[in-house]
Amino acid sequence: MIQNTVRVASCVVVAMMAQTAMGADWPQWLGPERNGISSEVPQKLPEKKVLWRRPMSGESHGGIAVAAGFVVVPDFGEGKEIIRCFGAEKGEAVWSHSYPAADKIEFGSSMRATPLIHAGKVFTLGAGGEFTCLELATANEDKTAKVVWRMNLAEAYKATRPSWGYAASPLIADGLLIVAPGADDAALVALDPATGKEKWRAAGGIAAYASFVVGKLGGVTQVVGYDKESLGGWDLKTGRRLWSVKPENDGDFNVGTPVVVGERLLVSTENNGTRLFQFGKDGVADPKPVAKSDDLSLDTGTPVLWKDRVYATYGGLYCINADDAMKTAWYDEKEDDFSAYSACIAGNDRLMVFGESGTLCLVDISGKEGQLLGKMTLCEKTWSYPALADGRLYIRDAKWLYAYEMK
Repeated sequence: MIQNTVRVASCVVVAMMAQTAMGADWPQWLGPERNGISSEVPQKLPEKKVLWRRPMSGESHGGIAVAAGFVVVPDFGEGKEIIRCFGAEKGEAVWSHSYPAADKIEFGSSMRATPLIHAGKVFTLGAGGEFTCLELATANEDKTAKVVWRMNLAEAYKATRPSWGYAASPLIADGLLIVAPGADDAALVALDPATGKEKWRAAGGIAAYASFVVGKLGGVTQVVGYDKESLGGWDLKTGRRLWSVKPENDGDFNVGTPVVVGERLLVSTENNGTRLFQFGKDGVADPKPVAKSDDLSLDTGTPVLWKDRVYATYGGLYCINADDAMKTAWYDEKEDDFSAYSACIAGNDRLMVFGESGTLCLVDISGKEGQLLGKMTLCEKTWSYPALADGRLYIRDAKWLYAYEMK
């Protein structure tokens, strides 16, 4: 349950972009283009070198964001959600911001969503719905963050908080800040990032856990994601819901982020497998998938697309062809870190697999079969998505935030 400027803003997140993603920043969930692709993935693992590390207060599931020379990481301690900002090069503490965490959330009350850095601001969403805009580069004299605006999504929109807490990472698209309160009359809303003022809202259901993406599908630029019961697309300009697809089998948690594959959409859930949807010219999805794989059924992970193949771990590392057949190209179950949840980053014909044990596996994905090139233990157990930016890899566990040399 386990995001400089967010280039996904007015861009269409398509497969061609995945091959050319710039790497200097990692400003949001899943990186520069919100797809788990980085031009900085190494050809081979470098010698293990910790550039700096800083103590953390406790376990937090939210991912790490890096931009403009700053590292922003969620933390948790003494009943509070904490957002910390450090200098990227030397790890000096810049500011922190905290507030009481919501209680009675299964799997703890720490932040799930990854912070979003955009236009000199940091946007964070807590598990209880605390939605905050902070200054990135400046702080108060006591090294607390400067708050630009804030709201609680559940309170502001009279929404039902998801059972496991809010988890969808904020999204910037075409100058709009997209977030999902999950209220009957405001399932999805678009805000002015500078003020928090509402631009549009869309009716719907209780929020799911998956983050949203933007894609041009069927010729229509739309926000794509889940509510608790269904997958859907919303017109980016107006918020009008364009389509809704309910899966064949009930009970999906809807945690993994959808993946835009050209003008198609790929999703993977635990009860309905991995499916590929196509769209009509009106931007509406055909409710029947054009292809499906029952081999890969993810309950929490998000697949990564590289050169028309999809990679993810579920009882092993799967490579599936993202075409009309969606056959499994190869499968590797030899590594323990392929057996459970992992975070994946692809690029340069390599796949970085970050197991929940804190071990990084680098896999060559240039050939017909995957080849393990090396392993490196980076931290203790973690569910927090790492960040790869400007030659450094940032990763955290319950005790430390680490910056590793990764050139």
